[in-house]
Amino acid sequence: MTLPPVPPTFRQRLSFYVETLHTLLRIDASGYFLRQRFISEISTSGSPKAALFRRVLPIDSLRFRIFLAIIVRLLRLYLRLETRRSSSRRRTLPHTPEVQRVEQDTRELHFLRPVTHEVVVLIPVHNNWATTELCLRSLMMTSVDTPYRLMVVNDGSTDETAERLAATAGIDVVQLDENVGFLRAVHAGFAAASEPYVVLLNNDTVVTDGWLDALYDTMRHDPTTGVVGAMLLYPDGVLQEAGSLIFSNGRGVNYGKGDDATRAWYASPREVDYCSGACIIVRHSVWVATGGFDLDFAPAYYEETDFAFSVRKAGYRVLYQPAARIYHFEGVTYGRDESPKKKALMDTNRARLQTKWTTELAAQWEQGVSHQVGQSWRSARGRILVVDSSVPQTDKDAGSIRMFEIVRILRDLGFAVTFMSMRGTFEEPYVSQLRQLEVEVINGRANYGLEIHRLAPVLRAAILSRPDDAKVTENLVRHFAPEAAVIYDTVDLHFVREARRATVENDPSIEAIAEEYRELEVGLVRRSDATIVVTDTERDILNDIVPDATIAVVPTIHSAHQRTVGFGPRRDILFVGNFNHLPNRDAVTWFVEEILPLVREELSDVSFRVVGSHLPDSIAALARPGVEIIGWVHDLTPLYDEVRLVVAPLRYGAGIKGKLGESASRGVPFVCTSIATEGTTLTNGSECLVASDAKEFAEAVVRLYSEEPLWDQMSHRAQAAIEAQCSPAVAKVTLTNLLDSLGL
Repeated sequence: MTLPPVPPTFRQRLSFYVETLHTLLRIDASGYFLRQRFISEISTSGSPKAALFRRVLPIDSLRFRIFLAIIVRLLRLYLRLETRRSSSRRRTLPHTPEVQRVEQDTRELHFLRPVTHEVVVLIPVHNNWATTELCLRSLMMTSVDTPYRLMVVNDGSTDETAERLAATAGIDVVQLDENVGFLRAVHAGFAAASEPYVVLLNNDTVVTDGWLDALYDTMRHDPTTGVVGAMLLYPDGVLQEAGSLIFSNGRGVNYGKGDDATRAWYASPREVDYCSGACIIVRHSVWVATGGFDLDFAPAYYEETDFAFSVRKAGYRVLYQPAARIYHFEGVTYGRDESPKKKALMDTNRARLQTKWTTELAAQWEQGVSHQVGQSWRSARGRILVVDSSVPQTDKDAGSIRMFEIVRILRDLGFAVTFMSMRGTFEEPYVSQLRQLEVEVINGRANYGLEIHRLAPVLRAAILSRPDDAKVTENLVRHFAPEAAVIYDTVDLHFVREARRATVENDPSIEAIAEEYRELEVGLVRRSDATIVVTDTERDILNDIVPDATIAVVPTIHSAHQRTVGFGPRRDILFVGNFNHLPNRDAVTWFVEEILPLVREELSDVSFRVVGSHLPDSIAALARPGVEIIGWVHDLTPLYDEVRLVVAPLRYGAGIKGKLGESASRGVPFVCTSIATEGTTLTNGSECLVASDAKEFAEAVVRLYSEEPLWDQMSHRAQAAIEAQCSPAVAKVTLTNLLDSLGL
């Protein structure tokens, strides 16, 4: 499930933007943050409307602030009126097409019994055959890959239920002679189940395609999980529950109830306090070990909450899985109204829960709207916000691999993580890759101020990556979450990179850019509680400027791959890089125009293969005999198994070079410049060959390409060196020590 940059309908877009503007104005009445937002959005747009706006309402003018204040107030008034109207008519909205399709189907019910299976779907029923039939029809019509047995527990129904079930092929029926109530009916169903996984499904539900696959895959791939619950929707598509919360006073809340179900807030799997029993998958062994639903909570209410506490006490987790979408006709059994009988029953069972779990409830959050964000996402160590320019695209650049691994490490250390993308688009499969780590992924391009405000009450730390994104989010974090630690992740020192570029290109305007970055980056280092760099060299540069700064080195992160192809079958030379990065464009151009002709004088049949994302026309135009411009490749493994060596002819840049780490981790040796090896432990003549000019570089390429003993030596040594410096385990130790030093 992906979230568009802005919501689709006019009213949703209006609410989206007005709330953002209101938040930014509340931070600073002068409109400083709001102007920064408009600068980043409007000044970069080439549309005629943006140009007209810039002429009529300069963003630094008084009339701009007056205009904006008036518009905000008018729109907020409109929204209040519209919200009242929409809330009064919401329950009259039509059912979604998914529900209507099931309601309109008239085929005969029938099910096929699986040959082999691990899952049983258990549905307790009592009367209300029409409701049960709709649920069964949705199961019959829904597409899933997971084979399952269907079991219905008929809890002493007195209507046509028994006869209709008996006439339906493929259903196993557990017949109870008298009505024993929901909890005892569930126990009877579990007693009749032999499968390792049991899905408890209310009969007042309509399932959707893939629902069971999402629950089953989550459970079987994570042995620490005991229960997984679905996203529950009202029949009109409005969110009913995205996991549930329990506060210290024993009162519960269905997270997101009544909200837009497509919000990114609800799109990630996560550990929760409990999930409503309308649709959960339970590890059968966990049910047996805990005793299942406590019959003291009969006939209903708080039994799922109590069970979740028992599951955690047994050492298992309770998860919410949004990919399993279930429509739930809430209240068919007990009604939606707060009748005296219902209220009394809930009060009795809440008191019972408080007595049984006094110690555990004391560790829960106090009841409060501002606490729902923290309470909705259970974590041992609290919430960390990670800000970067885009969602990591792990098959396109080494920086993305590094960021993805940092997030993975934070999750392994017990933190809940919100990842906020500031500029990039929400693309699959990259968003889902993060969400499968149980990370909340937010598109901050349009509403970063509002999101930081939402997270602030529960934020323990923020990792702000890259200077351009850190400068617009740092003040917001400081304002809304003053107790949170701010960690600045340089990614690389931009002012160092730009200064070197200015030298290579002999351009004073680039020197000015470098100086601007120096002021920005040094300021961020001074104000942050800690700074992360990628090389010892950059740490030393910053320590000279800011001696008292806390600085940790987290380089690019690479896992070693076993080399399966030796020297003999390999051929050709490879360059890999993201061509949004200007040093990579310069490197390829220099190699093709000045180095490769010298190489081909000795190795006439060698080809130079160029691979990378965001390929510009200037690089594509370099294609010629002996130069193969490939562009982006999703999986580099076949190429790394084919080529004989990699080159990194970088003439300027900063930070550690991911292309070398990736090449070394796969056992492919390389020739490079000293700029390329900066920050690594790789040394000339031992793990690689280093050259400074075109002639020397070409000679090194010919030598390494031709001498098998040298090639084999450098293949093994470079892989060992990168493993010792850039493995995930090394990065985890560094981040653990840094976070511990900050009291996190």
